[in-house]
Amino acid sequence: MPMDVQRLRPPPAGFGDCGACSYRTTGTPAICFACVALQDTGPSATACTVCGQPLATGTPCPNAACTVEDRGFSRIYTVTSRPEAMWDAVMSYKYDDQREWADVLGRVLVGYLDHHRDELQRFDLITTGAIYVGPDAQRLWDYLRLVLDAAHRHGPDWPFVPGLVHKARPTGRFLGISRAARREIAEGELRAALSVPARDRVAGRRVLVFDDVYSEGYSLREMARALLAAGATEVAGLVLTRRKGG
Repeated sequence: MPMDVQRLRPPPAGFGDCGACSYRTTGTPAICFACVALQDTGPSATACTVCGQPLATGTPCPNAACTVEDRGFSRIYTVTSRPEAMWDAVMSYKYDDQREWADVLGRVLVGYLDHHRDELQRFDLITTGAIYVGPDAQRLWDYLRLVLDAAHRHGPDWPFVPGLVHKARPTGRFLGISRAARREIAEGELRAALSVPARDRVAGRRVLVFDDVYSEGYSLREMARALLAAGATEVAGLVLTRRKGG
């Protein structure tokens, strides 16, 4: 269980204002996850059974991969239902190169895992979504691996194994294009670029794939496909937050 941050002295600044927090470098997963969850809206009465996205009655999930029969992954676990605050943190981390966020997000991730240990300890491996960081990459550092490395420091009993899915080359960006075009990229060039080199580590295992945001699911679908082909018995997603649609 996360601790009651309202009783801490001095009190934390609150998630999103972590730069001003007394616990920025000395906090624990219980503190950091409590800050993220403090104003969490929780599950909706009507929600997607795959990703938990709140839905209007009778409407399909806007995250397209949730509705396809061959999605590959069983479900999505979401650390927080506060997308605005988490999205701001992720943007600062990824695009403003504020790499100190990796440690905060790693603690948040471990706090979520600890809080849901009864359900999530059945997974044998927790790996990163595949990111290309070769010579033609737009970003030359693996932001997901840094978070998982931080998570390992704060939760060494969890089976973090980054990099099980390899991406051999850059692929088309999903931003600013249609859903049909995103699916075409995923099922074409992304599928061709993915592999699982250490198949023996995956065979017969349940795998959680960590990513920052789940917006549509086409990329996770391809990673699940690669892992299942390598012998994984189940693949699920673990994300910091959701965004509607993609």
